[in-house]
Parts: sequence; C-alpha cells; structure tokens
Amino acid sequence: MISMKVNRAHKGFTLIEVMLSITLFSLIMISVIACWKAVVNGKIIAESAAAAAQRARIGMKAVEQALTCAELSTAPGNLQFYSFENDTSGKFASLTLSARLPAQFPGSGLFGDNVMRRVSFDIEPGQGGTNNLVMNQWPLLAALDKDNTPYPIVLARDVNIFMLEFWSTQEDDWVVSFDKTNEFPPMVRITLGVGHSAEHSDAPYDLIVRTVSIPSVPH
Repeated sequence: MISMKVNRAHKGFTLIEVMLSITLFSLIMISVIACWKAVVNGKIIAESAAAAAQRARIGMKAVEQALTCAELSTAPGNLQFYSFENDTSGKFASLTLSARLPAQFPGSGLFGDNVMRRVSFDIEPGQGGTNNLVMNQWPLLAALDKDNTPYPIVLARDVNIFMLEFWSTQEDDWVVSFDKTNEFPPMVRITLGVGHSAEHSDAPYDLIVRTVSIPSVPH
C-alpha cells in the first residue's frame, strides 16, 4: 500500500494568520502616523512661537518708545488729555498715556503733523483662543466718535504675560500699581511673554523684560 505524504512547505497561510498580520501592520502604521503628526504639530507650534517672539520684540520697542517720549501737562483743563493711566488689577495690564512720537513710530505716517498723540496698550482676544497686545493711538486733542476712532496695531500675538511694575521712591522697590494720573513714575518695568510650547500652553516661549526711565517732567 502506497502512503501519500502532504508536503507542509507548500501549505498556505490560514485566514487567522492573514487577519493577525493585517492587524499588526495596521497598528504599526497608526503608531507611525501618530508620531509623524506629533512631529509636524510640534514643528508648527515652534515656528509660530518663534515668529511671535520676533514680533513681540518689535512690539516691545513701541511700548518703550512711547514711554520715553511721554509728556504730561498739569495746566488747568489739560489733565484729561495728558493723564497717565494704567490698570494692573486683572490678568493683563493696560496702559494709556500721551507722547510726542517720532516719525519712525508705528503708524505715524497716518497722522501727518499730529506728533502729539494718545497711545494705549491693551490685551485683546485674538484668533484660536490666544490674546494679542494691541496698540491704539489717536491725535491728542481729537474727539473720538464713530467717524474718528483710534487706529489699532497688533504689536504681539499669542500673549500670555503682559505685566507692568513701577518704581516707588518711597518703597525703594518695584510696586504693581501706580494710582497717580497727574505724574509719572521714575521707571516702568514691562514684562511681555509670548508663544507657548506644545506641552505647556501657559508657559511663554519667549519672555521679554525691559526697564524704561521716563525723562519727561510736567509742564
């Protein structure tokens, strides 16, 4: 009797083996795609943060220039136009002052000979849930209405810190509030944080700190 032997070397894969291979391959591809997306997203966030940091340095220069060019008049009736106003009670600070601004100051070309202007710096909501540092300016003696509105410029995007501190000669130290509107503090320290990492949305990618002496005296 002749016995027949089956050659297992030529036996094909079973359905279970094929399905298991497809499943493993799919899991590997999902992991690869997830890693690739993480790298791409991290690169995008890093590039955006770097761009925000560069823009913020230019914006900080505008804040410094406005402070160094600030003027104050205590003549009767002038305080409403020259008052030094700030608010540091919230998460973000705000600042409004009057200054004799040079031709190279951002937006000066729109005001012609009106070199004396009111300037304000505030944090306003931007796109994607971020915040922007926005500067508004208008001629010093102009009456603001629907036909005459401040001119806004976004100085920095993705801002998570905007803080003002004022040098107190009485305390011989920095303080976080300055209530007098008819005089200037000797120095103002500005802290601006912009951008964020992929891991920490509240931690600034770049932190800029500047101390500005205000040379102007009331007249």
